[in-house]
Amino acid sequence: MGRVQDKVVIVTGASRGLGWADAKMLSREGARVVATDVLDFDASSSKEFDVDCRHLDVSKEQAWADLVAAVLDDYGRLDGLVNNAGVLHVADPVNFDLAEWRHMCAVNIEGVMLGCKYALPAMIGSGGGSIVNMSSIAARSGLYFYSGYCASKAAVAAYTRAVAVYCAQNKLGIRCNSVHPGGIDTPINLNIAAELGDRMDQMRLPQNSPISPGAPQMRMGEPDDIAYAVLYLISDESKYMSGEELYLDNTASITAAVVE
Repeated sequence: MGRVQDKVVIVTGASRGLGWADAKMLSREGARVVATDVLDFDASSSKEFDVDCRHLDVSKEQAWADLVAAVLDDYGRLDGLVNNAGVLHVADPVNFDLAEWRHMCAVNIEGVMLGCKYALPAMIGSGGGSIVNMSSIAARSGLYFYSGYCASKAAVAAYTRAVAVYCAQNKLGIRCNSVHPGGIDTPINLNIAAELGDRMDQMRLPQNSPISPGAPQMRMGEPDDIAYAVLYLISDESKYMSGEELYLDNTASITAAVVE
């Protein structure tokens, strides 16, 4: 207990799934957590875990400016940011809808960029901190049926490295790392499965596609598998770790594909 005692941490996309697991974990370990989402929170759950729940559309710059200003007013500092909010749309490179592509870029990339933009000055004023950007194994695994998602999450990893080097070379006392989960048992996976079912016939897929009916599936992880990693990265235990990509996927990103 107390691994992040009294640290003030913002977690985005935190009303459910990975974000909510992160918020609960950090709160249990002593952090003062400001959980944000564009979706509604379960009021009873937020009270049970002593989490400060607020509305935030991560793609809106003014919303970020207002949130960070309010957190500084209410708590006097900012020590951590978990850029967890993200969306996924299904499509191969030929069938992508431009509006869906732009929606993913706005949330997955611009949301991370804006979070860093407004968190960094607040953390500098607080004497340092840690930023965790949620990427995915899609950043390097070529999941062509999630092609736009792959692009957005690779951008998150690249931007994380840029922020980490900026902070290190300017001696800001701020670390920035990306976390790359494999398949995790969260509500978003139900939406993905439904969208895959609706769009399977539109996409060019070989018979041995990993999303073909009957294809073997790897075991899914649990949200806490990722939350423990986030806890480590927000805590001072990871004080020498910055600019890194932490993959948590039970070998999914290094398993050989079947290519005929």
